[in-house]
Amino acid sequence: MSAPMSVVITGIGARTPAGEGIESLWDSAREGTPQITAIDRFDASEYATDAAGQADFDANVELPSRFVKRTDRFTHLSVHAVRQALKDAGVTVGSEVAPERTGVMVGNVLGGWEFAERELRRLWTDGPRAVSPYQATAWFPAAPQGNICIDQGIKGPARTFVADRASGAYALIGGAESLLRGRADVIVAGGVEAPLSPYGWLCVETSGLGAKSRASLAPHELYRPFDAGHGGSVFGEGAVFLVMELREHAERRGATILGELAGWGVSTDGYMPYYTVEPTGQVLGRAMRTATERAGITGGDLGAVFAHGSGIPFEDVTEGYALHEAFGHAATQLPVTAPKSGFGHLLGAAAPADAALALRAMRAGLVPPTVNLERTAPGIDLDLVRQEARPAPGWEHTLVVSRGLGGVNACLLLKR
Repeated sequence: MSAPMSVVITGIGARTPAGEGIESLWDSAREGTPQITAIDRFDASEYATDAAGQADFDANVELPSRFVKRTDRFTHLSVHAVRQALKDAGVTVGSEVAPERTGVMVGNVLGGWEFAERELRRLWTDGPRAVSPYQATAWFPAAPQGNICIDQGIKGPARTFVADRASGAYALIGGAESLLRGRADVIVAGGVEAPLSPYGWLCVETSGLGAKSRASLAPHELYRPFDAGHGGSVFGEGAVFLVMELREHAERRGATILGELAGWGVSTDGYMPYYTVEPTGQVLGRAMRTATERAGITGGDLGAVFAHGSGIPFEDVTEGYALHEAFGHAATQLPVTAPKSGFGHLLGAAAPADAALALRAMRAGLVPPTVNLERTAPGIDLDLVRQEARPAPGWEHTLVVSRGLGGVNACLLLKR
């Protein structure tokens, strides 16, 4: 009998507030280095939150000027990160893999509002003829997907997932399922977000998910998952993409295997419109349990949990409830961390960033800490990793938790 097919990761590309590549992100997460700063992209003084994780990325240096002119920043970040991921995997489309057997899966929430806002100002001040002819194609969430395909000559399955903060997790799951169904040999899957424009940031603010600036806290201290002072997320921009393929294909071409996406689970709370979660954690817990069961393990086999860790009080508490619902007493012994509090919640790129960090952390045998976690909030009974990275020798499996408005849940099980 042949061995069951498994989906492995062979390349990672990232541009985040921590800098270029997975190593910069890992170094920042391991050391708990804060990357959240006061917003300098536009005047955010009248917004409830004037801090964000900002990526230092000059598209005009990295990409052709004609391309930059007709696309938005979230497309720039995506194309750059995908180029990096394919290079890391040693894949050239049309050489190591046929264009028709290569696919792209992208998670995104907001679309490209930096471009759209500029052109809408021109519409109202100078009239319709002043608007860029690329307005219609630059802002919508699927723009990165199309431009990645054009840039790389990809002609296989391509899809964009818009599921609030779980978008990137759905993209990884979509990529894995495409591989297992034989629709592609290589999938580039991940997520991107570039919310730092006046309107984009207003959308984030009116979602009710963001932390409010406080005079008593510096910008990098605002994001406090599971802490008694938690008051919401501090968001950031960035792109993280993973190259995925079946193990047999990766081994045949001599690729370095970074880890395996061994399981996943999805569920929808269906509790209240625009309310994020139902209050018991049972439905999220089912997605967690499904992910581990698919991988053939139990909660006792997990080495760590990379939590969604939004810093929203009822989300933090119910995430704890869900872990107990899924794994019972074992939940109290699981190291739980939310390293995104150091660099910002990347929305559509949040789950891919956590997945990439989990793979790197397992290789190092260190669970990175949750930045700003000083005093655990009431109602949270978890083994939270704080202050410094925790040694975890022999760590083999990590659960990555992602959730979105409307009760959209997606959990990933990464294997070393």
